[in-house]
Amino acid sequence: MSKLVQMGLSFDDVLLVPQRTSAKSRKDVDISSSLTRRTRLAVPILSANVPWCTDARMAIAMGQLGALGVLHRMLPIEDQVAAVRQVKSQPVDALMTPKATLARDGRLLVAAAIGAKPEALNRARALVDAGADILVLDVAHGHSDYVIDTLSRLKDRFADVEVIAGNVATAHATSDLIEAGADAIKVGIGPGGICTTRMVAGAGVPQLTAIFDCVAVARDHGIPIIADGGIRRSGDLAKAIGAGASTAMLGSMLAGAEESAARLIEKDGRRYKISTGFVSLGVDLTIRRQQGDSILEDEIADYEPEGMEATFEYRGPLAHVIRSLVNGLRSGLSYCGAMTMEDMQHKAQFTQITGAGMAESRPHATELVPQIQPNYRERFLHEASSRQPDRALSAQEMSS
Repeated sequence: MSKLVQMGLSFDDVLLVPQRTSAKSRKDVDISSSLTRRTRLAVPILSANVPWCTDARMAIAMGQLGALGVLHRMLPIEDQVAAVRQVKSQPVDALMTPKATLARDGRLLVAAAIGAKPEALNRARALVDAGADILVLDVAHGHSDYVIDTLSRLKDRFADVEVIAGNVATAHATSDLIEAGADAIKVGIGPGGICTTRMVAGAGVPQLTAIFDCVAVARDHGIPIIADGGIRRSGDLAKAIGAGASTAMLGSMLAGAEESAARLIEKDGRRYKISTGFVSLGVDLTIRRQQGDSILEDEIADYEPEGMEATFEYRGPLAHVIRSLVNGLRSGLSYCGAMTMEDMQHKAQFTQITGAGMAESRPHATELVPQIQPNYRERFLHEASSRQPDRALSAQEMSS
């Protein structure tokens, strides 16, 4: 067997081929999609389960918009349990948030991440008892014996709780996790905005190819794929759906939102949000530090980070960020002649492009001359927020 497999493609290597459409407006396009076997989202976006993106506040905001925030696990069990309860206790206003992501109990749907070490089952029990509806088994290398064993145990103990498993990047891994009981598969090894796995470990599969390969197996079993990582703009989101993913998990793209868990700072008159240091220490050392335990210098030296700390440009209310992504996704579907997400998965066609093709795809008329005109879009958004400073766009407004 040859050790060299197929060429791997990422989002910038392709474009979606325009096709005839019946849509008169992108508003006609339905972007609701399957998250798991039993759960659908009005907005097919998840906020990443990392400390600089999703805490209880972010999860509530995502749920109210029809999307989903996954509570991160880089904290003691009791603190994550408190976050689950905080989300579950949030009142739901059917008039203000008509597309809110609700569980069977009529309250906001809650998803919480766990690892695969021995304490994972105890954490899972505490989270489920607190009201978590979905568990996200989140490990950097999800195609591992201990992950598969943990997944099987979770499905045995919590039969009514759906489990999303990952991360993986191959058809074989997808098959193994489905056999172990996964209700959705999270795909992505190393494409994240602050992930350095591919540089540190030399391992990974370019994200578009990874999605293609995993979907080829998952589709036959009715298991949705979540594209996790590598999405830097709404066009990448459309490409991920065209490749067969049902939803996408975003971290860096959402971290600059007002509601994200990243810390807000101001420098030279501009606002930024910054990550909170877990990358430098890893999960175990971060939790120990939060609990007040001492950490030895050798322990820090022995940990090799597979990510980097980051600063994100402040982007304002989450509703504005999601609306921009949703509008781009709707346009992507309409260009491909698709009226639904399922249409997009079946109809989308790709053309591979060169570096010159990618350069042509970017705005390039402004490269030779300094640009002095104002940014009218930014001005209009600022004026709108100034008139109504305490009001974010509702899910109904966002979808219009």
